[in-house]
Amino acid sequence: MAFFYLVLILIIIPFIVVFFLAGIILLIIGIVNKSKPKNAGRKFPTVCMSLGGTLLVLPALIVAIGIVPRIFGGFYSSVPEHWQNAWVGDTQAADEAIKALMKAAGNGDREALAKNFTAEIQKSPSFDKELDSFFSTYPAALSECELEGGSSGSSGSYNYGHNVLTGSAHYTCDLDGEKYFINISFCYENTDEPDKVGVKSFSVMNLGARALYIQEYNEKSMLGNYEDNTSLICDIKGSDVVDARLIGGLPLVWHPTENKKLTEDEMRKLLSKTIDMRSLIQEIGTPNVSMKYSNSTGYDYYYELVPESGEPRYAYICASSMMGRIIDAYVYTSEDGLYDNPLKAFQRTE
Repeated sequence: MAFFYLVLILIIIPFIVVFFLAGIILLIIGIVNKSKPKNAGRKFPTVCMSLGGTLLVLPALIVAIGIVPRIFGGFYSSVPEHWQNAWVGDTQAADEAIKALMKAAGNGDREALAKNFTAEIQKSPSFDKELDSFFSTYPAALSECELEGGSSGSSGSYNYGHNVLTGSAHYTCDLDGEKYFINISFCYENTDEPDKVGVKSFSVMNLGARALYIQEYNEKSMLGNYEDNTSLICDIKGSDVVDARLIGGLPLVWHPTENKKLTEDEMRKLLSKTIDMRSLIQEIGTPNVSMKYSNSTGYDYYYELVPESGEPRYAYICASSMMGRIIDAYVYTSEDGLYDNPLKAFQRTE
């Protein structure tokens, strides 16, 4: 659809230029002849001026109403309306979508929020309930928060004008000491099924809710039966429901233990003589986090270390299998992994 409008605009522009030049010429001819005494009372100059003015106004209207909105976005009430009539890239689409969604959510505008989703989703029997649930928990102040991230991914298929373009973007926001994770997915072009153009999912979660979501997703994905059909969700879990930590930028469900916290050097020394997780657990106790990702052959483990300058530190350990051989290990902060000085250098598993 966007390509069609781009071609249409390129075809129309030469006609606009011709109309504009013809209008200028006729207007000048009319003014010049009108000023001559011998043409007093004649209709020819007036007709030239009227026709010239019309030919000037017509291109201006076409540009103002037809072309400018298509190229620069113009005024639109929803992103599906805009994307079906404009040429946008994935980054621009992500930026337009998150702004529209956050504004509508912050204003408590149910109708405006809904209009940004695909027509297919808006017709879904469960969408009204999702809207009710979303606005019952959404903190309006979040829409005034400065978002971080926004890296977008995209995919597309092209088949002789039958195009499907989709994307996603992920944001974080800190509000009143709470970290929020905001994710969107969208389709910004579908030449054959325009009802599928628009936002496909919009989720807002705090740290605890996101950690539970990741855990559930991985557990069910490993069983091959995870299917998330929810298009709109705002989920906020309190500390009384789940204990969660941010480790290396990843929200994880945290399991407190009675383990003694080791320093980085103590953990490094221990790992230098420890081959597998079974031996490590016998030495210092169970990890605070154990996780296997659905697309991974190994297991990830996390232990809390002694903080440094008041900042949390964690030992991230990757093993070949549950209780298996330790492959490598690093120190993690809440936001990053410190890879320059590993706790254990990479070890082949053969």
